[in-house]
Amino acid sequence: MATPDTVPQPAKPARPKPPTRPGGRRRFLERCLGALSAAGFLGALYPITRYLEPPPEAEGASRVEIAASDIPFGGSKTVIYRGRPAIVVNGPNGFIAFNAVCTHLGCVVKWVETGQEFFCPCHGGKFDQKGQVTGGPPPQPLVAISVAQSGEKVILGG
Repeated sequence: MATPDTVPQPAKPARPKPPTRPGGRRRFLERCLGALSAAGFLGALYPITRYLEPPPEAEGASRVEIAASDIPFGGSKTVIYRGRPAIVVNGPNGFIAFNAVCTHLGCVVKWVETGQEFFCPCHGGKFDQKGQVTGGPPPQPLVAISVAQSGEKVILGG
């Protein structure tokens, strides 16, 4: 028989949990991690876009003078025109000049004297004396630069 001292007491109601805040510590840490990840992604994306984006052409001299005697017949000379390399060739039709940046991925093309053509060493692109694509992956011809000859001087962009 149960005595008043041994009578089981009803269980106390469970203590209610304090209400959780909608923006607790976990959410704060998740947001910080997301912000750091986004900053890291943008930090990695910036140099990639700067590499793929061609530099502005407006920098540098817009008029270049070269002594005609510096370029033998069939030969070429590389100069900097508007901040980019340009090739001046002394060919059968006189002096011609092109922007030396390949239209495929931006490598610098070379003049091959024996083949009388421009050649891109990066991916094997070939261009004729008019700058037109004759082989390889370049999608467009080379960009022509205006050339004038005044006495013993060859003038680009004049």
